[in-house]
Amino acid sequence: MSTIEGLQNIWLARAGAVLVAALALPPAASAQDVTYAGDVAHVLQENCVRCHHPGTAAPMALLTYEEVRRWGSRIKTAVENRMMPPGWYIDRTVGIQDFKNDPSLSDQEIETIVAWVDSGMPAGDPSQLPEPVEWKGDHEYWALEDEQGWGPPDLIITSPPFTVPANSGDQWWEPDAALADVVNTQLTEGRWIRAVETRPADSESGYVFHHANTTLRRETADGRRSGGGLSSAAVGKRTDIYPEDAGKLILPGDDIHFSMHLFPIGREVVDAQIQIGVWLYPEGEDPKYTTNDEILFNSGESRDLGLPRYTDLLIPPHGYQMLRGNFVLEQNARVHSIRGHMHLRGGYQMMEAIYPDGRREVINKIDWNHLWHTTHIYEDDAQPLLPKGTVIIATSLLDNTADNPSNPDPDQWVVYGRRSVSEMAHIRFGITWIPDEDFERMVAEREQRRTRPAADGS
Repeated sequence: MSTIEGLQNIWLARAGAVLVAALALPPAASAQDVTYAGDVAHVLQENCVRCHHPGTAAPMALLTYEEVRRWGSRIKTAVENRMMPPGWYIDRTVGIQDFKNDPSLSDQEIETIVAWVDSGMPAGDPSQLPEPVEWKGDHEYWALEDEQGWGPPDLIITSPPFTVPANSGDQWWEPDAALADVVNTQLTEGRWIRAVETRPADSESGYVFHHANTTLRRETADGRRSGGGLSSAAVGKRTDIYPEDAGKLILPGDDIHFSMHLFPIGREVVDAQIQIGVWLYPEGEDPKYTTNDEILFNSGESRDLGLPRYTDLLIPPHGYQMLRGNFVLEQNARVHSIRGHMHLRGGYQMMEAIYPDGRREVINKIDWNHLWHTTHIYEDDAQPLLPKGTVIIATSLLDNTADNPSNPDPDQWVVYGRRSVSEMAHIRFGITWIPDEDFERMVAEREQRRTRPAADGS
């Protein structure tokens, strides 16, 4: 079975497993008025076809009336239950809800698709179809170039090649730092990074790609190695965008180290590679802050923050396990993104804050789905501002029961491991540490913006 067929089966199984909630049409709408050409095609082109066309990992194309009609009932179920567009698993009942990259359909768009399916999926007048778009494969475009209008990356770094066998288990490709495979960025001066994007080098590489982490490494004056994370990409997550006043410094001679997770697809893929696109601040422009970007909070351990170990997890057959870790911030933090990570037994993950004044707040809860790894990017005025002394609580619930539709075998004991059939649990916060004076100003400005409408009487 190919990866495409496997994803299609998973997609259909998950869609069929969710109960359909009845949505009533608004009074002004009529099911007889909704057609594919006049309504549905516009919704799909704007929200769905970016992924659902040939050359991507999506399980089916949705370019034509015939293709969409074939999957109509499944599409209805998926959008009614907000399974599609995919990758948005923020619990809508708790925590922050203001994000820059929420791909969710509006209620009206959902109602349009539901009405069309319920009315027999009429084709409508072809003259009302939207102008066709020439879609590119995942390896042929840079999302930040298209969406941000920034132009192509200032640097493109290609990973060392790795041949993935036709049939085997998980493959991890971590080139030896001492080999010529290590990539030098070839800069002539230090520059500040404002965004990074990861994409497959070609379509075959995209099919075997699971995730990849890249790291900057440099040698300090005393001979030690230092640096930090450059990018972390997975299916459904390819960009890292820093706040407008923050960045990461990259220096001449820095090495880029790759750690890639690949998986066989039933045929040999020769020289699988990924490309890292790097967008830089203009020469001579230094951002105000150095961002740490994604800091790893584990439910029980953190490489960056020193929480207790979480690798001792042991989930019994047909059982659950909850992991929880706490950490006290020693600096003021501004959070610009949140991203969860578990494997096939993932249930949910939640981040909470206990502020120094005793207030307790749920920042966000993520209902986990291993098929899509999304970085949820906060709107500027919604970015959590966490003063030093705040207690961060990271909670992960792991579900090894038959009720978990992603669970491959609830009869197994499950332990920590890198493979998808094993488990791990961590949450990444995109963090920039903020000095006291600037932090107090940010909090005051945020409060003024929130109270100004009431003061104006508007």
